[in-house]
Amino acid sequence: MMHAGLHLTHALRTIYRHRLRSLLTILGILIGVAAVVTVIGVGAGSQHQVLQRVESLGANLLFIEPGMLENGGVRLEHHTPTLTDRDIEAIRQLVPGIQAAAPSIYADGRVLYQARNWISLIQGTTGDYFQLRGWAIARGRVFTEREATLARKVAILGHTVARELFATSDNSVDPLTAAIGKTIRIGKTPFKVIGVLKRKGQAPGGADQDDKVLVPLATARLRVIGLSQTHPGAIHYAHLRVKDPSRIPQTMLDIQQVLRHQHRIPDGQPNDFFVNDLTAIQESMTEATRTLTFWLTSVAAISLVVGGISIMNVMLVAVRERTEEIGLRRAVGATNRDIRNQFLIEATCLTTIGGLSGLILGCGLVAIIAHLRDFPVVITPGAVLLAIGSAAAVGILSGLYPALLAARLDPIRALKQE
Repeated sequence: MMHAGLHLTHALRTIYRHRLRSLLTILGILIGVAAVVTVIGVGAGSQHQVLQRVESLGANLLFIEPGMLENGGVRLEHHTPTLTDRDIEAIRQLVPGIQAAAPSIYADGRVLYQARNWISLIQGTTGDYFQLRGWAIARGRVFTEREATLARKVAILGHTVARELFATSDNSVDPLTAAIGKTIRIGKTPFKVIGVLKRKGQAPGGADQDDKVLVPLATARLRVIGLSQTHPGAIHYAHLRVKDPSRIPQTMLDIQQVLRHQHRIPDGQPNDFFVNDLTAIQESMTEATRTLTFWLTSVAAISLVVGGISIMNVMLVAVRERTEEIGLRRAVGATNRDIRNQFLIEATCLTTIGGLSGLILGCGLVAIIAHLRDFPVVITPGAVLLAIGSAAAVGILSGLYPALLAARLDPIRALKQE
């Protein structure tokens, strides 16, 4: 019986002797493994990026915004805010498990500093907003409760706004630090910059979360947006944090009951507001990314099947070419098991070489794509094991039939065959 090391040595010599044919055979497996690794890596990286963007919205959050009004049985889009401060205060008092709430109003506005100007989102909110959104301050501070109550003209800039207003052409000054203490104008009203937010990046919808200016809610009503005159106490939306994530569905029902009572909506009439669960958005986006990755991986795996067919074809040709060699080996004592193992090891060597090469190529492609698309490289051990395991399985399965065919050759007929 031949030793496994001799089988391996002979297999490698055979592969080297037929270098061109082996290379073409290996290419099928190489491309298949590289495709699988690339798809899984890009999918995992994209999923990680999606999770980061959704998590940047905050944890355990509910989002309340105005809905539709009905007129004569027809639902009409409207621009009149249907939510007020009183609604949010009622939710705080009547709905259990609400940790914090932050009502907000917003409008686009022009922000000016010296000769520079920038169109940005002006948002009026409360101090709880920063905690709810998990938004840290990079420089400076948040506005105090006293500043919010007295409607002080103070502002906190998003990273994008600070860069556009205070960055220098030679990057000699940190725009975040330079912004603190400066006086900007929002429209015609001067505001003192007291803080700059840490960068958040894009939201799941693609909007730049850092392109905004935050001011106290009362200040925004009086100085910027003017809702205090047209719709006293009105808000555009509110974020609420739920203490227990498992109670989010029940909390949403409780909020709807409170708001329907506040708005005096009769039974059978639709809500004039929406209550959205940001956790559900995160789960749905994660599941969608996972499903897309699965199907793309399945498509990429087809190339592995093609590579396996190529290996089987090459091994069948090898059996025919080496019929006399098989007969000689049988004549000097080689068993059916030795012949079978010899061809199986050759097929496995081909797929192993192709698999390792494809793994290296796939990792390189993932790194390049991640660099171009600006998301983290994610090559999990599971992806590596799947790629190498699939390649090994293809090698064994595609080489099994030729190996069994070679092992069953009659030695006398093999020696006589020309």
